[in-house]
Amino acid sequence: MTAIYQTVVVFGVVGLLALALRYFVGNDKRPVPDLEGTDFGLLSEVAIVPTEEAANVLVRKLKANGVRATRSRNAPYRVMVFPADVANARLVLRS
Repeated sequence: MTAIYQTVVVFGVVGLLALALRYFVGNDKRPVPDLEGTDFGLLSEVAIVPTEEAANVLVRKLKANGVRATRSRNAPYRVMVFPADVANARLVLRS
C-alpha cells in the first residue's frame, strides 16, 4: 500500500509542478516576428536611396567617419544607425 501511495504522491507533485510552470511560464507573449522586413528594432533611419550601391556608399562614408551604420536588404534601401548616432550621421551625410 505504501508503494502505491508514494507513486500517487509523486505523480501529484509532478502534475502540480507542470501546472505551475504552464501558468507562470507557458504564456508566450513575445511579439510576432516581422516577416515584411519593416521593423528595424533599435535602429533609426537617416537616409533612403533607390539603389543598393548608393546605400553602400553612404554606409562606407558613415563608417569612415566613426558612425556605426547598416542598410536594409530591400529597395528602397534605408541607411540606419543607432539612436545615439543619428545627429552625427546627419552631419556626416550633409557634408
